[in-house]
Amino acid sequence: MMRPVWLALMVSSAVFAANNNDWPKVGEDCNAVFHPPNPPPPPPKLVNRVIPCMTGFFTARPVHLTVKSIVPGGGFGIGPTFIQPLEHGKWQQQFDATGVGSLRQFWWTEAKFIASHDKFGQNNSARDRFAYSVHARARGLPRMVYYGIGPNVGQQNLVNFRERDVAAGGDVFNPFSAWFAAGGRIESLWADVGGVTDPGLRSIQTVFNESTAPGLTSQPNLIHYEIYGEPRHTRGFPFDYKVGFNFYQDHNTGHYSFRRFKVDGNHVFHPFNRDNVLTVHNRLTISGMSSGNAVPFFLQETLGGSDIDGQPTLRGFRDYRFRALDLALIQVEYDHRVWGPVGLLGFYDTGQVAVKASDLSFANMRHSFGFGFSIWAEGRPMFRVLVGLGSGEGRHVYVGIPAF
Repeated sequence: MMRPVWLALMVSSAVFAANNNDWPKVGEDCNAVFHPPNPPPPPPKLVNRVIPCMTGFFTARPVHLTVKSIVPGGGFGIGPTFIQPLEHGKWQQQFDATGVGSLRQFWWTEAKFIASHDKFGQNNSARDRFAYSVHARARGLPRMVYYGIGPNVGQQNLVNFRERDVAAGGDVFNPFSAWFAAGGRIESLWADVGGVTDPGLRSIQTVFNESTAPGLTSQPNLIHYEIYGEPRHTRGFPFDYKVGFNFYQDHNTGHYSFRRFKVDGNHVFHPFNRDNVLTVHNRLTISGMSSGNAVPFFLQETLGGSDIDGQPTLRGFRDYRFRALDLALIQVEYDHRVWGPVGLLGFYDTGQVAVKASDLSFANMRHSFGFGFSIWAEGRPMFRVLVGLGSGEGRHVYVGIPAF
């Protein structure tokens, strides 16, 4: 599956490379590593010659290497990214295509066209740009985990399933002012979910069925509609929120149509100076559906480690440990840069999933805490390695790029 994607990216790059090619400069940088110039001038230190060479492999246009986490538990994937700017007057336009695969046989591909324009409105105080995009994404997830639905499922329920999904659609985003923006999305979703064949794993259909894992027996095409607003404030008491309403429409039987209200917000403070960051993150998800309908288990919210989009949740638990329709999550993290790009951090997470929104309660929330170190760039933590504790189920190591 990945070979055709990579081949297409390489062929496309050859077409556009004439006016969008950084590789001659990368070649010069790498040549300087193995054939340093003779003095005078004095040759730069080896590290100063190696960094531009290595950086070019991951930033050069039109094609460079990309390393990214596909989903938690799927490992890091590596593959080519093709970038082609398509400037048109006041519009900044770009076409991107990426395909990566991991040693665990997880894969992810995406093609996206993005266009942005300076904010509209003469008195608009926004710093963001108006933007729209069209995207198509596919991914193969051969070994996902499932414990069941609800806040109290046990580890003994662990099973595995496979998932392959495709999404195609478009987004629009408009900043109305410095304190408010809004946008929307419409996309079509196709999923193929089933059991695993590895004899060393317990497959989902041996323990669960359609009533305990909705969507296991059939996965109809869903149309996803989203509309959202983004209130934000940068002075005094800073906040940055996204409040959205989502509707998933089952165009086959209607059985899997459902609604989802979601609030996701951050409060970022600098208690002493710019080398200290205190982040308070909170998230609330409430789902609803008509009588007799169900939310597919693979589209339900999860707590534990990170969710399928790489968002950290209860970092002391395993990935996807708890799953249900509704979710409440509060996270507090303190990052302190101690030397150069290296920082230390500590965090506390508390949250709960529930089958009914009325069951969400602070008294029933689960907790985790931990510590680790971070790599800073551009004045903020850009990469974290941490250990989550407090779950009562052992330690959980988290490695990744901050999602809040």
